[in-house]
Amino acid sequence: MSKVCVFAAALLLAGCGKEVGRVPFSGEGSNSVTTVLSAGRVAFWTDVDLTYTGSAKLEYRVALVQGGTLVATVACDALGLMSAKRMWVEVDRGSAHSRSGKGKMECSATLLKGGSTTVNVNLAFGVRPLSATISRADLVLKQ
Repeated sequence: MSKVCVFAAALLLAGCGKEVGRVPFSGEGSNSVTTVLSAGRVAFWTDVDLTYTGSAKLEYRVALVQGGTLVATVACDALGLMSAKRMWVEVDRGSAHSRSGKGKMECSATLLKGGSTTVNVNLAFGVRPLSATISRADLVLKQ
């Protein structure tokens, strides 16, 4: 039984991929980076440290550009369900909330070809909380 658990854990970690790019944020706004991506699936993770009061939806709007051509767009919910979490701490006390750690968001993109890719990202609240403090909200790309 322990060999099965070790094998399952290895598969889970391998499925998380390797970090191939990071777009840093310390608040709402736009930012971009250029990185080399391989053809195939790109998974998006959030690396957050934030507190907020009330209901909120924090969204990354991502555009991937290769050779001046838009090749993929995706919207990712930084506060939504995470299929994997690392060092994740989530606190909900009435209307006060905090999130800290790394989580794999339920969004991805598929690239037909690899190469230098500009990652343009807009981070904004789709549902604005009563108050919010964003210490970090980096978008992490993994393949």
